[in-house]
Amino acid sequence: MTELERQIRRFILRALLAARGNPMTDETLKHAVRGAFQHIAFTASELDSHVRDCETDNLIAGTNDEVFGLMWALTPKGKIKAQQL
Repeated sequence: MTELERQIRRFILRALLAARGNPMTDETLKHAVRGAFQHIAFTASELDSHVRDCETDNLIAGTNDEVFGLMWALTPKGKIKAQQL
């Protein structure tokens, strides 16, 4: 994992922690990543990959909401990691 990937992962965790337990829409989370790393021209698949990597490591979990679509929240493991940052 590169340093940039670690920074993005840390940002995702901090962003979800800042939401105070409220899930974030997939679009909102990815928009936040784009805003925080404006110097990088992410493709949609790159953003998907970064978010899915966090999910694969059981740091975040996604659920489908009928109204808002895919929503992301920290898992207990992710919350502990985010609080350590």
